[in-house]
Amino acid sequence: MFLNINSIRECTESEGIGKRFAIWTQGCMKRCQNCCNTHMQPIIKKHIVNCDDIIKQIQYSKTNYNIEGITLLGGEPILQSKGLSYIAKWCRENDLSVILFSGYTLEEINTSNFDGALELLKYTDVLIDGEYVDDLYDEERGFIGSSNQKICFFTDVYTQKDFDNYKGYVSIEFIIDNNKLQING
Repeated sequence: MFLNINSIRECTESEGIGKRFAIWTQGCMKRCQNCCNTHMQPIIKKHIVNCDDIIKQIQYSKTNYNIEGITLLGGEPILQSKGLSYIAKWCRENDLSVILFSGYTLEEINTSNFDGALELLKYTDVLIDGEYVDDLYDEERGFIGSSNQKICFFTDVYTQKDFDNYKGYVSIEFIIDNNKLQING
């Protein structure tokens, strides 16, 4: 099984609760105004990666960086639910949490025809759902962009209090690798 990935961070503290492994998928049909990842919107082949190879990277990050989970973002992860559900299942079986960001609402996902979407939700601890709405940007929400986006808790791994601890929290990470500067947050 393969995924079309834009980018991966082996360890980030800017994309969710605690230290996380982040996977940005390539491709999104939402086209939110002032999206921070417009380069991830085109539905084009970027980096085609075997899911088992990603799991090996996650295992490495768990061992070497003590990550507590993964964050799935994009682009739009729901478009690649089948492969991501395979990875999310492995994570849950190996005591790693799963946070999923989607421009689709929970209701839209539950009634969608996206292959593997319900399976992905089954292995997700927290879903942050809904399109980013520029006019509703709320800097107090930390790593969640706009006030219309809901936090859906599917397990008790995290609570609203965990997310409240990030209110007003802004984090930007700079990574220099092979003379290339990468920024996220």
